[in-house]
Amino acid sequence: MTDDQHRTTWHRSDAWLSESLPDMIAMRRDLHTHPEPAGEEVRTTAIVLDHMKAAGLQPRVEESATGLIVDIDLADDPAATRLAIRADMDCVQVSDEKDVPWASLNDGCCHACGHDAHTTMACFAAHAISREANAIRAGGATSNLRFIFQPAEEAATGAIEMIDRGALEGVDQIIALHVDPFLDTGHVGMRIGPITANLVSFKVTLLGQGGHSARPHESIDPIPAAINLVSLLYQLGPRSVDSRRAQCVSVTSVQGGEAINAIPDSAEICGTIRAARIEEALTLRKMVIQCADAACLATGCTSKVDFPHEAPATNNDPRVVELMAEAAGDIVAPGCLIHLELPSLGGEDFALYQQKVPGAMARLGTGHGPMDGRPALHSGLFDIDETALLVGSRLLTNTALHAVR
Repeated sequence: MTDDQHRTTWHRSDAWLSESLPDMIAMRRDLHTHPEPAGEEVRTTAIVLDHMKAAGLQPRVEESATGLIVDIDLADDPAATRLAIRADMDCVQVSDEKDVPWASLNDGCCHACGHDAHTTMACFAAHAISREANAIRAGGATSNLRFIFQPAEEAATGAIEMIDRGALEGVDQIIALHVDPFLDTGHVGMRIGPITANLVSFKVTLLGQGGHSARPHESIDPIPAAINLVSLLYQLGPRSVDSRRAQCVSVTSVQGGEAINAIPDSAEICGTIRAARIEEALTLRKMVIQCADAACLATGCTSKVDFPHEAPATNNDPRVVELMAEAAGDIVAPGCLIHLELPSLGGEDFALYQQKVPGAMARLGTGHGPMDGRPALHSGLFDIDETALLVGSRLLTNTALHAVR
């Protein structure tokens, strides 16, 4: 497309997106009210499917599977490049604590990581591009598009599943957004290189021998082992790696027993390892095993250590960051395109796509009000400034238009 054709197409798309903000808010609130955890995104998949069909698109959905792939072919050249835009659809398994009409109706589940917003923005970006598809083709588009609506990001398994289903076939580059409550709405954060950390989750099962709480000498009590293990993890984690390197070990769940007068047979400790570099992640992974062995040696228990989920750090490609930054420059105010100095220690399975093709993830500001009053991601109080939906959908749409020129 010529510059004039690009501007005309963008202005029409932008006007339609602006008019559609109430519909975006309605969709996002509907998804927020009905969150679905990893691998169970049946309703969400059906809603996206209906939206894509209404936009005149032909999604690819596998029977008995969640998630879908939507292609928009714009270039005449069969060997044309293809930009993928990825949105995740699952929720976090925490309780929604907000007093709002769109609070979760699914106990123990909440869109506390903004995936409802990610899905909504990608849906409307795809619809905006579909509306202009003929004009884009007539302008001599040089690239095609693919929208990937992915399940199970929180379990770090969805990206692998979608790759196995062919999501990256023919794709040359991939982009994504992630909401950020500590960036003001209207701001976009970008960074070349890592933007999130290496993630390893762990589950340690401590096996003892249950018995009466009045006669602990007749049992092998896993509760002291669990207490010691938590203490060891927090003491030895930071001391097992170079303190100049960013890392974090967090215990997120301690479970053992139900009866008030009985020593349980087992206890379970779950948590996460996060590290900016893979070297520290591997060291901390080994440390979890050593700490479990030590706790068992002291108490007579045995242990079983599992690492259910692993995801590498993202690695934002300079050229893809440049593409997104160029598009962002058209839509955000001067000074609102922010360079992120440090990566987050959050994990993202978007990194698995980046191991196959160059990609970039940007942070979308969704915060408003005093910083100390903003609930963090994965908090049951998390919510977004919904006007950010327009900013994100505009960024995805304009990046797509820049890519196909």
